[in-house]
Amino acid sequence: MDLNREDSIISYLPYPHSFEQVLLAYYLMIGGRIGYYCGDPQKLTEDCQRLQPSMFPSVPRLYNRIYGLLKSGIDTAGGCKTWLAHKAIAAKMFYLRRDAAYNHGCYDKLVCNKFKARLGGNVKYMLTGSAPIDQ
Repeated sequence: MDLNREDSIISYLPYPHSFEQVLLAYYLMIGGRIGYYCGDPQKLTEDCQRLQPSMFPSVPRLYNRIYGLLKSGIDTAGGCKTWLAHKAIAAKMFYLRRDAAYNHGCYDKLVCNKFKARLGGNVKYMLTGSAPIDQ
């Protein structure tokens, strides 16, 4: 991973969790910054917006919850917004599978940066551990 001492991680998983311990040890080894959440899981996105982490580690259960909230927001937006979000996601998935390309000039600016902003705007990597996750 392309991480250095300018990068940061948000720590909110229970410390006894082996995934959390490995990530914190890695950040200590590279000299990266570690930010801790306020203790309220309901305010995790607010903490991310303050800390602006480069890496967002999580477990499948939370990723599924985030996905559900984003999908619900897209579906309730209606009209052109829903259509554009579905087109953006389909295009990003197509290029990710084909070329391992993560960036798309138009869709990132119009749609995806709004999703990214919910987690602070600087997330480079989203990792999961502890269980398999659905695509």
